[in-house]
Amino acid sequence: MTHLRLFIVASLVALLSTLARATDQQDLPKQLTLSQAITIALANNAILREAQSRLDEASGRHEQSRSPLLPQLQVDAHQSYQTINLIGLGIDIPTVPQGKTNPFASMDARLLLKQDLLNIANWKAWKSSGSQQESFRVLVDNARELVVLDVVATYLQALRAKASRDALTVQKTLANDLYSLTEDRVKQGVSAPLESNRALQQVNSLQQQQQEAEQSYIAAKLSLANSLQQRITSDFEVEDTAAYGTDIPMTRDAALQAALVSRPDYRSLEANVKSAELQVKSVKSYRIPTLTATLSDGQSGETPVHNVNTYTIRGDLNVPIFTGGRIRGQIHEAEGTLREAEASLDKLRSQVETDVLTAMAAVEWALKEVETSAANVTLSQQEVELARQRFTQGVTDNTEVVNAQDRVSRADDARVRAMYTLGLARANLARATGAAEKTYRK
Repeated sequence: MTHLRLFIVASLVALLSTLARATDQQDLPKQLTLSQAITIALANNAILREAQSRLDEASGRHEQSRSPLLPQLQVDAHQSYQTINLIGLGIDIPTVPQGKTNPFASMDARLLLKQDLLNIANWKAWKSSGSQQESFRVLVDNARELVVLDVVATYLQALRAKASRDALTVQKTLANDLYSLTEDRVKQGVSAPLESNRALQQVNSLQQQQQEAEQSYIAAKLSLANSLQQRITSDFEVEDTAAYGTDIPMTRDAALQAALVSRPDYRSLEANVKSAELQVKSVKSYRIPTLTATLSDGQSGETPVHNVNTYTIRGDLNVPIFTGGRIRGQIHEAEGTLREAEASLDKLRSQVETDVLTAMAAVEWALKEVETSAANVTLSQQEVELARQRFTQGVTDNTEVVNAQDRVSRADDARVRAMYTLGLARANLARATGAAEKTYRK
């Protein structure tokens, strides 16, 4: 029974937690624009929350590294009742049996102030920690860029599915018109029943493709809602063509320069290198003497009532002479970390160049694909019209019209794919240059 009760309680807690999360999630707008989708994602995405939590951790470490540079102020107090073995302290008083004193009271309460006057190692460690904090701050921007890219790609997928469905709807309407025309001609005895059968097959085939496209559109919207981490539903529409992007004239060198200046992941590694350089300097500064001032002031006596004021002013100079190789080992470790950071930066620089050039080439290729596919759509539509005229005039049967409509369907599909590819290529270029959020969140 105990296990059963625990299971029921755990299940209720899990259910209440799920309901609470569901309550926090909001319904998506009926007409979801790309800008709205990006804003929602940036407010809810787990990747961004994780990056922010890592920044908070780095900020905490930075605050801790600053602490040794600031005055340390504390209050120490004690009240005790004790005995002492004088012989154990090297004091032998004949009148004290076995050297043990009678019980006595002791009280001390004082304010202690301590301040480093010279500690270059701690100062450079604080500067290094600041660069590390900057690295994590920039990684938050990088997470935002990744979230924006993911939303744009998912939104484009939904637009592609919708465009395919809409194109098939138009094609099915044309196929229905052809079927009606063919039926009339069969009734008039001008066309054979086979032609009516052929036209109906075309209608059914397009009906099936349209149903599949509708299901793909629903699945794409559900995927988009999931990426936004909102209530999972397909009860909304996407129609913001801004997701396809626009051309921004940019030369190869300008794009590379923009990427090296703006890309958050590259800037983060630059901050890592700077942090590692400062850490090397900090460790080397361990060989420099340190100077610390201490001030102690308080009351000392038997009890808080019976006491006198005492104080201490002290300066401590610490000069490291031989540390058994500790500092040398710390320097080697810090220099290794620096070399690793520099290698990572060089590697990412090559990757940035690859990303930019690949994205630029993809945009150029996709623009040509869009142009070619648009021309093919126009030609195939003209072919359908000419074939319908020939069929209506009785020059031929409806085979030419059905075949022409098939080519329209393929041309429309190629155009939709080309637009999706172009939009994705532009999004990748925006990400490669570190301008995804700036480009799409308007």
